[in-house]
Amino acid sequence: MKRLKKSGIMLVIILVLSSVCIIISMSKFNTPNFIKSGMGIAKIMLTDAEIVQIQQYPQVYLAKPDNAQQTLINFMEQRGYKYLEDERMASILVFGNETSKNYIEFSVNGYYSKWVFREW
Repeated sequence: MKRLKKSGIMLVIILVLSSVCIIISMSKFNTPNFIKSGMGIAKIMLTDAEIVQIQQYPQVYLAKPDNAQQTLINFMEQRGYKYLEDERMASILVFGNETSKNYIEFSVNGYYSKWVFREW
């Protein structure tokens, strides 16, 4: 009986911790996968990785904070898009090519830069 009670308590603790991690991951990284976002932030902070994708749809990337906007511009130019500076809307950077436009929510702090691709 004691073993069942301990297992129940451990299960509740794990569920609560997982829920807190998901809430933090959603609020900070726009993804419910706290393992992927944790690994992404660790790669950015602890390795030489410049850019890490932490979610497929909508695309969410983390990058090193140093010169982050230029890193994003270079990243998009490598994909065939041009920075449309005159269409920028506060923290939304706009990139376009002949057929489409990408709207990217750009933010940066002392630890990482976050790029969230938005559809409009």
